[in-house]
This record gives sequence, C-alpha cells and structure tokens, in this order.
Amino acid sequence: MTQIASSQKSLIQNSREKNYLIVGLGKSGVSSAKYLVQQKKKFDPQINISTYDKYLDINKQKELLKGLSIKNFYTGDIKHEMCPKDTCIVLSPGISFSEIKAIAQGKDVVNDIFLFLKFIEKNNHRVKNLKIIGVTGTNGKTTTCFFLEHLYKSLGVNVRVAGNIGLSPLELIDDLDYIEIIILEISSFQLLPFISKGLPVKLDVGILLNLSPDHLDIHKNMEEYYQTKAELLRSSKRTVVSHNLGLNTSTEFTDISFGEGFEEVSKINNNGKSLIKYRQYFQYNKKYIFDDQGFRVEINKLKITGGHNLLNITAGIAAFRVLGGSSNRLKNILAEFKGIPHRIEWVRLLNDVDYFNDSKGTNVASTVAALENFRDKKNIILIAGGESKGQSLLPLRDHIKRNVTHLLLIGKDAKLFEECFKDIITTQIVRYESMDDAVCHAYRFARKHGVILLSPACSSIDMYKNYTERGNHFKEIVQRL
Repeated sequence: MTQIASSQKSLIQNSREKNYLIVGLGKSGVSSAKYLVQQKKKFDPQINISTYDKYLDINKQKELLKGLSIKNFYTGDIKHEMCPKDTCIVLSPGISFSEIKAIAQGKDVVNDIFLFLKFIEKNNHRVKNLKIIGVTGTNGKTTTCFFLEHLYKSLGVNVRVAGNIGLSPLELIDDLDYIEIIILEISSFQLLPFISKGLPVKLDVGILLNLSPDHLDIHKNMEEYYQTKAELLRSSKRTVVSHNLGLNTSTEFTDISFGEGFEEVSKINNNGKSLIKYRQYFQYNKKYIFDDQGFRVEINKLKITGGHNLLNITAGIAAFRVLGGSSNRLKNILAEFKGIPHRIEWVRLLNDVDYFNDSKGTNVASTVAALENFRDKKNIILIAGGESKGQSLLPLRDHIKRNVTHLLLIGKDAKLFEECFKDIITTQIVRYESMDDAVCHAYRFARKHGVILLSPACSSIDMYKNYTERGNHFKEIVQRL
C-alpha cells in the first residue's frame, strides 16, 4: 500500500498546501470541488484547485464545473506535473490508490469525508449536538444506513444519510444548523487515507457489520482489509461490532456486540483484569431480535426477510440504543421497514415465477446471502457475472448445487464462473452477451413457482455505471416481458 504523508493538520484554513488536485469527478469529486472553491474564497485566494479525470475530456470537465475557479483540468494518463510538491490529493471513492501511486508518494491524500469531518472539527461550536454514526462492512452497509434513517425519521428526528450511497456529506454543510443525526456509509476505499492516522474527529458510533473477501485486487490480504475497516472503530467513541467476524483482533475494538447465538463475553488478560466486556449485546435467532435488557421483537412481524438483513437491523438497533434511543416505539417502527432497492428486491410475479433484483450483490458473500434467502425454493435461475475483483467464487458452489437449475452468465468474468462450476451436472450454465439476452432466456427456462434472481456476485463497472443502473435495467426488461 502507498505510504501517505501524515501532516493533515489543517485543510484550507492556515494550510501548508497551496495546490489541491481532485482525482475523479463523480458526485463526491464535484462536491469536493465546490466546497474547496468556496473555502478558497473565504480563507485563501492563493490556493490553486485542479481536477483530473481519466475518462472525462477537458471540455466535459469544464462544463461539469462551470462557474467554479478551477486552475487546471487534466485527463488521460496521470503525470507528475499534475501534482507539484505542495499538493494535497482529494481522491474520489471509486478510484484506488494504485491509480495515483506514481504521484502520491509524500503527498497528503484525503477525500470528501475527510473534508467534511475537518469542517466539523473547525466548527464544533455550531454542531455541538450533532451525532454522527459511521457504518462499514463488506455487505449490508446501505440497508443498515437506511434502516437507521427510517428509525429516526419515524421518531421525528432530523436525520440524513450520506457517504458511499452517492451523496457527499459536503452537500449537508449548509443544513447543519438543524440536522440532528448524520449516518455515513463508509467503504474501505474511503477509509484507506486514514490508515494509522484516524479520522479528524471521533464519530459517536462506529458500526462494523461483517467481513468477507472483497476488493482483494486492492488489499494485499484479509488482514489489511480488516485493518482498513477497523480504522472506523479506532475513530469512534462507541463501537458496534459483529460477533461473527471470525477474527480475534475484532474484540480489540468491540464495545457493543451483535450477531447470532452467543453469550456475553469477557476477555481476561494475564493479570486477571478484564480487557473487554461487552456492555450490551444484541442477537437474532429464527424467532426474535432481542437484547440483554429485555427488548424482544418477533421476526414474523417484520416485512424485511433474510438472515443477512435481520443482522443489519440488529446492528442498527444496537447503534440506536447506544445513543440513548428508547425501545418504546421500536417494534412498530421495525414492522414498517421494507428494505432497500436493489437488495433482494421483488420485481414481479409472472406465470407463477417471482423475479428478484439483487444488483447490489456486488461480491460473492452478498450472492451467498441472497441464495440462502431462497434455500427452500427448488427452481432458481441465477443471473450472475461482471467484474469479479479477484475474489474466490468457490463459496458459491454449495449454494448453486443445492437449487440453482440454471446459471446465466454475463459480463467480463463470465468465463471464470463457467470454469469454476462447469462440473455441477444439476446446473445448466450458459453465457450471454447482454442482460437482455440473459433475462429473455431466463423467462423461457423458468418453471412454475420458481425464482429468477439477478445477484451478480460482481461489480457492474464492466457493463454499467453502477449497480443501480444495472438493477434498473434488469427491472425494465422484466417489466417488458
């Protein structure tokens, strides 16, 4: 991993950097540009702000940032002259360190979350009562964030969700006078700049939902991936951590624990002193979500299904209670939560066949969770494939053997799937050039009372802008059948 300079003392105000290079002009990059230009006007007109996007030509960049005081626009291959010695790099979340490695050595590398939290640090008199919850993990981040939003909104709390969901927290700055709670979805990409340095301010609660192999094309191994995620826990006042991570080091940061089937845990050191004691724990089993304080809700009263979703909700409840939330109205609020688009989202019933959109299943663990949700179904047609990001496909094997009658493959790594599962004689495997072809053939293959499931186990970047576009395309095709 690239070693990044650690002198992130003060951004914009009294800053040592006189140049800022924004890398990537997606939503967070554009928000960062607007914010930095605004700060430049207020504090230091000598600061230079430039942008780089490999895939956007200069005219498109200028159009996107029309009216903003940007010194230079860059595209094509990244070069040292784009990044003078005293430059701070503002990295967009979809871009890995490997893409800027050639110019990043010795430079400060930050992102829009850093800029936002730095603003909070400098304006803490304005936001004394603001609470910030950070959510990370391989899967379930978006569901947990939107569940917490649903929970707080139902109680009349002014709450906003930002971060990896597509809204930069910088867009919330003008509304901070009346926002009470901000929930940040934070990916491992967004945590990488903070390794060993921590976030600029401590979050009120940090949630680590789960860990499974993902982004191993970026991280050297699972330990590095975990340490990246753990940076959120190091930078939080209270922590909610899955009991089921399977990593001994996870207990180092655990304050509140959640998961399946465990008892309250203490960890004792050689001197007989308690190193870790979970102050509270939250569990779910096949019948209930409950805690050690007497709260209990029946799972069959909830509209959301699937063990992975129930774990996400359990984590959300834990964070809510950590911040002093009462359980009085919790059961009714839980019963109204329906989940989120693109995560095992029911689309249509056609000829006694259910169609589900799980485009947010961008890694193997997500697709395993989706298939587990349909373990009692006999005839599943699975549409999968895309950019596999170097992850092992083997965890899918038993789930495909169990009840997937057809595996319809699309995208860049379709052949990898075919090679991995071609010996499963109970599953017919076919590769297609497009989503349209895959869905149309799924319709022909479908059997009564079966399920057609889009759960790619891969990212969408080889064919679509993002998983949302992929999921919407799937739904459009299904509705035309």
